[in-house]
Amino acid sequence: MSSRRSWMERFMRFASPRVVDDFAPPPRQLEPGVWVLDRKLQLPGGPRLPSRSTILRLESGALLVISPPPLSESSGIDALGTVEQVVLPNGLHHLFAAEFTARYPDARLFAAPGLHERVPGLPPAQVLEAGMPGPWPGELELAVLAPARGISEVVFFHLRSGTLILTDIAFNLTNIERPFERIFWRLFGVPKAFGPTRNARLVLLRDHAAASRCLSQAARWPIQRIVVAHGEAVEQNAKSEFLRAFARYLPEPDRT
Repeated sequence: MSSRRSWMERFMRFASPRVVDDFAPPPRQLEPGVWVLDRKLQLPGGPRLPSRSTILRLESGALLVISPPPLSESSGIDALGTVEQVVLPNGLHHLFAAEFTARYPDARLFAAPGLHERVPGLPPAQVLEAGMPGPWPGELELAVLAPARGISEVVFFHLRSGTLILTDIAFNLTNIERPFERIFWRLFGVPKAFGPTRNARLVLLRDHAAASRCLSQAARWPIQRIVVAHGEAVEQNAKSEFLRAFARYLPEPDRT
């Protein structure tokens, strides 16, 4: 299994990232029923990686959390409502799953395909398989990028807000304050604008046909905003930015 792991996974496991305690802003509302919770992970002797969770209020009033964050008294999630559903959207965003589900033991857990095979000991979850109807009809649509080298990703589209939610198939690290971090992430293939990293191209998007199926489905959604797990949200020209960033994986009719 170790030979199939991406450089990012090996790096994160070796580095044992630590949560930056002095960066703990409360959830930030993008529009009614849609919040993001931002945290930073400190890699020993290295850069900080911004990490984002997305919180959606479902029509039932319950909260759905995509990419569970590290817990703290200042998380502010409980002030928004009751967490009833949690999603592990890809093969790397599981670091805080155990403590988060322990805090919310009645929440239903969903996971990307192949995650439990790669990471034994995770709490039981319903797997979000490609081609199956999602659990949130009329609220949240999804496209599944099948496992490549043991890592998969589920892409979400929130219909009411027009928000596309991505995890690791694209970064948008356009506002890196420290020069060292800027150099580090550029050397490791993180682009200057919204788009897939070198790691995403070599692992998640390696199977061109599978990537094309997933991204073509996403390209048909009326995207108004893109939320990424690492970097700034794309608030302007989101659909055209998506089509530009993934043009190589999209058939000609899907690029317009």
